[in-house]
Amino acid sequence: MIQPLLPRSGSAGGTHLLAVVFGLLLGLTAGPTHAQQPDSVQLKKFQRANGFLRADQPERALPLLEDLYDNAPGNTAFYRKLKQTYESLKRYDDALRLVDERIGSSPTVSLVAEKARLQYQKNEVDTANDTWDRAVALAPNEAQTYRIVYNTLVDLRHFRKAIAVLQAGRDALDQPDAFRTELAHLYGLDGQFEAAMQEYVAFLAEAPNRLNYVRSRLQTFVEQGQGIEASIRVLQRTVQENPLKEPYRELLAWLHTEQNDYAAALDEYRALDRLGDRQGQVLLQFARRAADAQRYGVATRACEVIQEQYSESGVAPEAQKLRGDLYRRWADQGADSTTAAQDSARYARARTAYETFLRENPGHADYPDALLRLGTLQIDAYRALDDAQNTLNQLVSNHPEATAADKGKYHLGRVAVLRDSLDRARLLFSRLAASAQSSDLAGQAQYELALLHFYQGEFDATAARASSISENPSADVANDAIALKTLLQEARGPDSLDTPLRTFARARLSERQHAHGRALESLGVLLKQHPRHPLADDARFRRANIHLARQDTSAALKAFRAVPERHPRSPYADRSLFRAASLLEANGRPAAAVEVYGRLLSDYPKSLLAGDARGRLRVLRRSQG
Repeated sequence: MIQPLLPRSGSAGGTHLLAVVFGLLLGLTAGPTHAQQPDSVQLKKFQRANGFLRADQPERALPLLEDLYDNAPGNTAFYRKLKQTYESLKRYDDALRLVDERIGSSPTVSLVAEKARLQYQKNEVDTANDTWDRAVALAPNEAQTYRIVYNTLVDLRHFRKAIAVLQAGRDALDQPDAFRTELAHLYGLDGQFEAAMQEYVAFLAEAPNRLNYVRSRLQTFVEQGQGIEASIRVLQRTVQENPLKEPYRELLAWLHTEQNDYAAALDEYRALDRLGDRQGQVLLQFARRAADAQRYGVATRACEVIQEQYSESGVAPEAQKLRGDLYRRWADQGADSTTAAQDSARYARARTAYETFLRENPGHADYPDALLRLGTLQIDAYRALDDAQNTLNQLVSNHPEATAADKGKYHLGRVAVLRDSLDRARLLFSRLAASAQSSDLAGQAQYELALLHFYQGEFDATAARASSISENPSADVANDAIALKTLLQEARGPDSLDTPLRTFARARLSERQHAHGRALESLGVLLKQHPRHPLADDARFRRANIHLARQDTSAALKAFRAVPERHPRSPYADRSLFRAASLLEANGRPAAAVEVYGRLLSDYPKSLLAGDARGRLRVLRRSQG
């Protein structure tokens, strides 16, 4: 029973209200109305003490709480706060005295376990272990006893003792399946990962619908790279013994992906698809997850399995189209001079996948999107402008209501630019800017119109459109518009004809149209006639990239190195050094690459590329011994 505090004067109604408030503050229920009520002095004192504790000033809270407790030793709130304060000040003997007073002649499991906890903190480990055993002995036939003791042990990270207590509880209760999740958690915390997984396996046998719970409990250790291999070993044995149990295979597949072993995961997902008669649905979901992880080889294989084994299922067309997307992304990811042959083969497989999908699934909901993807592939990978125009016209004409139709119109505008039909491109982009359902797509069309003005030397109109676009910072092309506006501001000089800028604009258009020879010629004219123009560094950097696109490594290296030599303060200087070093590395010249990376770090220590350069240097130096 809560001991009464000192009475206060005043109305009975006001006193009762204060008691209720105080009771709520303390987590207690107000006593009967005939009992003595707490007074406002005690309430304020308790509030002040709590304020000191929140401010991490336990030494100032202590005298207030000691006074409160002395006046009401039976008050649970005062007892807990005072004990907490003694612990904060590492006055464990005083805290133990409080607990002993509380225990008195009526020990409970909670109080005795609390005493053991304090003894352990006092570094009296053997004494604490004996006290925990005494707590268990008070009610050895109740499961709650073991949970109470377990909680105090886990708080102290005394895992081995906690495991022993729960194992003893199993024996005492004669329940071999008791405390499964608690023991699994403890084994994991203690680094006994096989034992932990064995408990989780047994738990899933009893509750197969709790797979997500088990996965969430394992996540912490998985993220730390702990216990994955041990857990996989246990699950592999379990799956061999129970091949029809889906939760085990799902958990094993998940662990394989967490270990980045997507090939092994594929085997499990194939089995899961068969077990559940899912007709490829499980495999399709896995293929998408593998693609998100950029494991395109495994993802495409999953799609192939769907088409081989579930060719008549509803997901087979989706798998066919997804194969196209995967091969395209795979090729785009690696598109450079060192993987040109592989990239070409992947683009070819992407094109075949799209063409097969379109031929075999004319009424499919994804048909318009497949047309769009094929059309953009024909533009970007093959420069097949006639084919692309035919494909995109089919999309726009036959599927005008599809979401992909507006994107088709945008890419038709791109085709017109590549064909040098700039008036046609202007018409297409103008219509799209006015009618596009997507604001982002409308913004892209506006930016293309700004570029068309730029290519044609209409710099005032370019600046006006770029300014309008940049006013919406959330637009996808806002940064591009700002960059274009900045270029105009820096490049327009006293020459009212803007001759250097016009030459640069023609080079940009030629570069976009893959007329690399014409672009190089224009950039050469600019550099010869205006060697000190603000655009000179940009011209040299672009010339280097054009050489690289033409796979002229020697010329590209020379051009990249010229940028920091001629323009050491250019924003392109550090990028040029990094690209030069990367080229040297890719072409089997590690010593030269080390030198250039080192120059980047010494000359441009604050470069955003400095971290990448240090990483490459470490790799190269390790490989050189």
